Amino acid sequence: MPTLSIIILAKNVADEIVPALKTARFADEVLVVDTGSTDDTIQVARPLCDKIIKTSGHSFAAWRNEGAAAATGEWLLYLDSDERISPKLALEIQKAISDPKHMAFTIPRFEVLLGKRLDHWSDTRVLRLIKKSSLIKWTGKLHEQPTIDGTVGMIRNQLVHLTHKNIDEKVLNTLNWSRLEAEMLFKANHPPMKAWRFYRIILTEFFIRFIKQGLWRDGAEGNIEIIYQMFSRFLTYVRLWEMQRQPTLKETYKAVDRKILQEWQEQTLIKQP
Repeated sequence: MPTLSIIILAKNVADEIVPALKTARFADEVLVVDTGSTDDTIQVARPLCDKIIKTSGHSFAAWRNEGAAAATGEWLLYLDSDERISPKLALEIQKAISDPKHMAFTIPRFEVLLGKRLDHWSDTRVLRLIKKSSLIKWTGKLHEQPTIDGTVGMIRNQLVHLTHKNIDEKVLNTLNWSRLEAEMLFKANHPPMKAWRFYRIILTEFFIRFIKQGLWRDGAEGNIEIIYQMFSRFLTYVRLWEMQRQPTLKETYKAVDRKILQEWQEQTLIKQP
């Protein structure tokens, strides 16, 4: 049987990483790539994993490449701290790598958002099971993807993804990711953000989530997700607008201060005998 290394990216997830580690123990090796935790993540993870790699930065691709470099298994499986591997998925993975027809495999995810499986959420597949010798590298600061030397197959059983456990978590994640997404759009020379573009972005997101996916049929959770995804896209493009704006907002407010202080200075000079 070919050897398997499971690589888990982690940062300040002491309260959720243990189940991920326990469901990964069928592998020959479990590695945690800690990207700068300030809580008890490392202490909690240490008894349940074989190796901890401490790193920093802001690139998911770089973190995944570091995990691959440190792994000793012939096959790599990437797992997030809020994902869980079922026994059926573990058996299918073992079968896939024992007689591989492909050099990598996508895995579908069973998404639990705000405590509910949304039946009308799109089928999200992630490319996570890769033969190490066929992995060229991961690229992309956000929404990273691996480059594979070989064909890609599909796993049938799902990863369980326990995401967006409360609205605070959703908002904090959106604040982080929207900034990164805006930076990518800015560096790609996105056309200037005019007023009408905000309406087009919001209405397009509404069409995708409400009409195309039909999330409105998933009760309160589905309708919350529709509205939230519209807000998330809006926030990304507002950040882009801020980056494109000339003069910058900071410069604009400093100019207002200078003008008021100049007025006071002139008023003082007038009053002097």
